Amino acid sequence: MKRHLLLGAVSLLVLAGCNLTSAGVACNNRDDCEPAQECHAAPGGFCTRGCTEPGQTRDCPTGTLCSNFGADQLVCSTPCQLDSDCRANFECVLTHPGGTQSACRPSAAWLATQPR
Repeated sequence: MKRHLLLGAVSLLVLAGCNLTSAGVACNNRDDCEPAQECHAAPGGFCTRGCTEPGQTRDCPTGTLCSNFGADQLVCSTPCQLDSDCRANFECVLTHPGGTQSACRPSAAWLATQPR
């Protein structure tokens, strides 16, 4: 009985690990992010990967959605409702004009300092 409980607990941990994501986590380089993610240029770095359709989740890790990250860059980002849901130097904005979902992206002030 104890063996079955232990195996069940281990299985749950493995399954839970499959849904973990580092998307949105601060990074210094790609090694700080999960496989298939890059350390994107953003305040403090930003683990993420590219995606194709704003507001959608299909290209993104669990718990993230495709968002315009400025300069027409589409990346997976963490959903939010308020700026306070995001890291420092990030703001909560609609994933795309006319959309209904919001995600964290670098603040407009930070984006304005970046070369185009």
